[in-house]
Amino acid sequence: MSRKITIVGGGYAGTMLARALDDHADVTLIEPRDHWVHNVAMIRALAQPDLLDQIVMPYDGLLKNGSIVQGRAEAIRGTTVLLEDDREIAGDLVILATGSGYAAPFKMQGDDSTAFLKTARKIIAQIDKAKKLAIVGGGAVGSELAGEIASARPEKQITLVSASDTLFPDYPAKLGRSIVRQLGELGVKVRLGERLSKLQATDQPYKPATGKLALSDGFPIEADLVIPVIGSRPKTDIMKSLQDVVITEDGRAEVDQWLRPTRNPNLFAVGDIAAAGDTMTIVGLTRQVGWLAKTIKAKLRGKEVDSLKPYKPWPKPLILLPLGEDKGASALPFGVTGPLLTRAIKGKKLFIPRYHREFGWTP
Repeated sequence: MSRKITIVGGGYAGTMLARALDDHADVTLIEPRDHWVHNVAMIRALAQPDLLDQIVMPYDGLLKNGSIVQGRAEAIRGTTVLLEDDREIAGDLVILATGSGYAAPFKMQGDDSTAFLKTARKIIAQIDKAKKLAIVGGGAVGSELAGEIASARPEKQITLVSASDTLFPDYPAKLGRSIVRQLGELGVKVRLGERLSKLQATDQPYKPATGKLALSDGFPIEADLVIPVIGSRPKTDIMKSLQDVVITEDGRAEVDQWLRPTRNPNLFAVGDIAAAGDTMTIVGLTRQVGWLAKTIKAKLRGKEVDSLKPYKPWPKPLILLPLGEDKGASALPFGVTGPLLTRAIKGKKLFIPRYHREFGWTP
């Protein structure tokens, strides 16, 4: 078969897949944003602003053979991608990797990296000025953010509020206990099983009007700045142009055993938008990308996808949770591990040198 592959979305999954296929096919990567942001490191950048200059990278050096098209995909027709500006990108295979959105400043709210950096620096200034911080949401971003700020700025009073009775309830209990203990060692107060009666905003940090936040247990907390971190939102708008797509309760698209969201045998979905059984983490999408790259290479050699080994998600959810450079915990295939291994794998450098190499970019 011909080797024209179109990948829609230039986040983690899309760029990883484009690189993996670059020497095997004519790859076109469609992405509306003008730069790639290493969102994982954005958490630490709020506590260590010098990192901002290292984590916003141009797409120019990503591919040696393929091409990057800056534009927003609006619809899919067969294996042709239609852009908002009426351009059409024809191919033989289409892979949807549109990712997920998150509150500012953790992910870009638009397509302009200059605006993103301006917002990020504004929020960093707010954090710098605030003495008492309330982080609302006890997931990975909220827990890591509390740990990063507490590690770098120990003078701050930080309260982490989680609606769950334990942190990371979908993981082994040891993980949540370890994170709570280490946050306590850093001086972070953790309020579990609590909800705010009202959030003034969910898409960006804000200063509470009264300087206090009312919690469901009736005991308020004082805060100069509230940082909402209440979860990712899969970007599945382009799925509206397709027939037979089923969107799950958490906003992801159902896929078959070969990561196909429709009956179209040449259309695949990967990463945060795909309900493939993995959590919305880098660890989860990395497994999907590896499998899909291998499967597509086999298809390019003439194999029928349905005859190939179907995708299997991680048997149990995995996650890496640094709390600054020296603390943290992780759920790995062999069990829960603590600061030493978490630091070695992720916490020390947050994969920043790796992405500099992959994007062929030097800050």
